[in-house]
Amino acid sequence: MTVQAIADQSGVSKPTIYRYYNSPEEIERDAFLSELGAERGASFVTAVQQIIADNADVRVRIQRMAELLPQLLETNGAFLRGLMTQHYRKAGERPEWLLPAVQQMIYGAMEPVRNRLTMQDFKQLSALLSGYLLYDGFLIHQDRAVVFDVDANETIRIGIDILLDRYLGPAAGPRTDFRSI
Repeated sequence: MTVQAIADQSGVSKPTIYRYYNSPEEIERDAFLSELGAERGASFVTAVQQIIADNADVRVRIQRMAELLPQLLETNGAFLRGLMTQHYRKAGERPEWLLPAVQQMIYGAMEPVRNRLTMQDFKQLSALLSGYLLYDGFLIHQDRAVVFDVDANETIRIGIDILLDRYLGPAAGPRTDFRSI
């Protein structure tokens, strides 16, 4: 594999490729990590689709989605941290499959309230929730929880509740204990 062959196949110039990569091996490594990440992400997407199918309440859907992250990190933590390091060298670099998949999952979970919100509020709430529901945001929350000596899961649950209360109004009935879901 040569850089010229990659440039020809991708429809960009060779200098453009060298702007982002130092060697064909680096390109191959990125492609491999993206493909592996997509494969591992598919199981997460399947689990989220099941949560959406099993729960009509938006708050329950979102909190259960947040519960998946510690499980995902427990089984894939080193890989995900490596993927983050690899893909976030420069601002705006993410695997091309990641953001559309996350957007689809969050929009799917939020569908029951879409008509209650303006389109701007719906999109804003979805974007804010992604900070809790994407593994990179979750890892940041975990790191901050360690610094402040608080429980990361509880902090995330509270943050999600605050966002949902702000956009949807206060929850009817008692709060769900995140640890018992």
